[in-house]
Amino acid sequence: MIDDIKIRKEKRTIRYNRVSSISQNLDRQQKNNKLYTYVFEDKCSGSIPLFTRTYGVYLKEYIEQGKVDEISIHSIDRLARNLRDLLDVIEFFHSNGVSLYIENLGMNTLVDGKMNYTIKMMISVMGSFAEIENDIRRERQMEGIEIAKSLGKYENRKQRGSESTMMFLEKYKKPIELLEKGYKGSEVCKIYNLNKNTITKIKKYIKPQIELA
Repeated sequence: MIDDIKIRKEKRTIRYNRVSSISQNLDRQQKNNKLYTYVFEDKCSGSIPLFTRTYGVYLKEYIEQGKVDEISIHSIDRLARNLRDLLDVIEFFHSNGVSLYIENLGMNTLVDGKMNYTIKMMISVMGSFAEIENDIRRERQMEGIEIAKSLGKYENRKQRGSESTMMFLEKYKKPIELLEKGYKGSEVCKIYNLNKNTITKIKKYIKPQIELA
């Protein structure tokens, strides 16, 4: 541990922490903050692309300006929710000579400037499982809609001109995922910059499928 602290203090490092909701705390991820040169912390959904998040923008700028040698995260899901985005982020890091340290695995993506293929394989497997879970969740959501339709409890009503309920739900599928996980409407509003009326409409149209899913 002493050697690890010495090594990290000699490098220019950024610790990137993230939680999905403003009501969640970062305590578990913050315990080693003192080891790093910079600490960036976001409170937003992992589905938001890293480099469009509030501190993800700064993270990219620091990398492009050559201010950092290593990025540290608690786990890979702090960076992205799907495998393609995750690998693209890692590729960007590497193209700028920056290694990614994944704390819960205790491994770096670069070793002596070369790709650590063991960690690449592990990331690919873990990322694939995460994508499968997302697909299953979406499939259950659509099954819920179909069941509600068959019972006459779901109406394909129009929204603003020719927009159907299905189109409306598809447009707001990410906020819907958070609401179904138990997030408060006010939290979802802040994460996706929505107004209260939109959240009220979303809740109105997804209520049947939530009850039946």
